[in-house]
This record gives sequence, structure tokens and C-alpha cells, in this order.
Amino acid sequence: MNFLGDLQPSATLMSIVSWLYLATNSARAFTYLPQIAAVWRCTDGARAISLVTWSSWVLANLTGVMYGAWVVRDGLFVAISAINLVCCATVALIAARRRGLL
Repeated sequence: MNFLGDLQPSATLMSIVSWLYLATNSARAFTYLPQIAAVWRCTDGARAISLVTWSSWVLANLTGVMYGAWVVRDGLFVAISAINLVCCATVALIAARRRGLL
């Protein structure tokens, strides 16, 4: 299903978007590190962390891994989604552990 109608991006535009996706999502992996460190150091059960939000991001990234593997069959897409999955799961699991849920 094409939500953009007949608009077809040029090969150049598709290449630019692909590189932007790689760059922004690679950088995003590093932005998880301060959040992981903060939740790790947290002494109040990481109450400022929304387990619902972080768990939804875990689920979204899990579906991204499956989509990349089974639908678009793109190893780079799978790798980026997997890194985001692991980082989101790390935050959620540390917060859950700090609250005594695990």
C-alpha cells in the first residue's frame, strides 16, 4: 500500500534517506547510554522511568526486528532495530529490577 500515491522518490533521494536512517539511528544507540546509567544509579526504584513507555518501545523495536528480517529482508535494518531493542529492554529491565518486580 502506497500512502504517498504515485509519488516515487528518485534513487538519489532514497539513498539520502537510507544514509540519514543509518546515521540517526546509529547516533540514537549512543543516546541510550546516559539513560541506562541514570536508571542504574537510581535509588528510588527508578520511579521517573515509565515502564509502560519503555516496554512499548521494546515491543516496537521487536516488531522492527521481525519486519526487517521477514518483510524487507534487510540485515542493516535488523541490526539497528536489534540494538534499539536491547537498549530499550536494558532500561526497562533495570527499572523493573530496581522496583523489585524481577
